[in-house]
Amino acid sequence: MDFTVASGAGGRRIVVARGPIVEGDAQRLRTALQGADGDPSGLRTLALDSMGGSVVEAFRMAEVMDNAKVATLVRAGASCASACAQIVFLAGTYRTVEEGGRLGLHACSRSGDATPVPLCHEAIAQHAMMRGAPYGTISAFMYLTPPGQVRWLDAEDSDCWGLTLWPPGSNRGINKPGEAPPCILHGAPPKKPAR
Repeated sequence: MDFTVASGAGGRRIVVARGPIVEGDAQRLRTALQGADGDPSGLRTLALDSMGGSVVEAFRMAEVMDNAKVATLVRAGASCASACAQIVFLAGTYRTVEEGGRLGLHACSRSGDATPVPLCHEAIAQHAMMRGAPYGTISAFMYLTPPGQVRWLDAEDSDCWGLTLWPPGSNRGINKPGEAPPCILHGAPPKKPAR
């Protein structure tokens, strides 16, 4: 991934991560976060735009984030898929998807092989659950979407399925880990027709 420090909301410096997740990204992230500003609660923001990559390195990045107090964000026009969505995005203390941003989910596979890897699915679903995301949501989307395909969730879908975790008072998605996602409680709402 390429890590840059950019101006975010209110002029606060955030880290923007783009491109595939490759070996060494955890260390590059650790370094980049040193240039970011914390919000009033000390959280630094990591904006993601990646189609995924190394699952092992994504887990290493999550460890860095655990120690650095990081909120994740998918900005309008950005996509975060595969290991980016299923591991790095979910490692955020708060995690949000702006209108026009999207998350992409699918099954794990070994590089160059389209065979799903159940142990990888389980590790990712456990990681999600430990961070307050619904185990069943992540597990189901991975098992139902083969490698090589992507199930895209826009901001509304990401909220509805419980993948976002908004700061208190945001009135979006879920606001505390372990809350049942609206799509599980009430079913997915019908999509509005495109204009």
